[in-house]
Amino acid sequence: MFKQFFAACVIGLGGFGVAGNAAAATVRPLLLDEIVDSAAIAFHGTCIANRVERDTVTNFIVTYTTFEVRDVIKGGVAFTHVIKQIGGILPDGESGMVVDGVPKFAVGQDYVLFLAGVSSLGFSSPVALAQGSFSVRHDKAGGQIVMSRDVRELTAKMPRAVLPAKVVDADAEVPLRQLGLDDFKQMARTYAKQAE
Repeated sequence: MFKQFFAACVIGLGGFGVAGNAAAATVRPLLLDEIVDSAAIAFHGTCIANRVERDTVTNFIVTYTTFEVRDVIKGGVAFTHVIKQIGGILPDGESGMVVDGVPKFAVGQDYVLFLAGVSSLGFSSPVALAQGSFSVRHDKAGGQIVMSRDVRELTAKMPRAVLPAKVVDADAEVPLRQLGLDDFKQMARTYAKQAE
């Protein structure tokens, strides 16, 4: 399904040429169990490099992002992992293609990523575009995953047994928009193992 969706996006973007903005992709909101189930691999890593160039096969402008893998959550992942996504601004600063919805990664920033498989053209993005990418914020309490959606909504269909106590015991009236990094990774890892 991902390959068909991605191929449709790439073909649809073909008319945009070498520069400009592509139309935003519409992706239905997914719950965390759907994101984990759809991921070929998942890991916690640090973005260590971004490289933008014109793809020799498709002639699209693409961004290669390299991650140093800190912890594998699902699948087999090497110490470093590179993804290729459509869009980016070429080093000359004058040519580029911005695709709304395709996540961007900042060098030095930590992420927990749930990646779809690699397409026949070598593209790989987080599941459901930005929905499969979670930024890690470091503070005195350690790493925190900060989310735009309430954690209870995101985990609504996950088995109660895999949920951290903070999610189970949270006051339903107060939005819960962050979760400890270790709790988040353990929840996703436990769910992925149960779903195998």
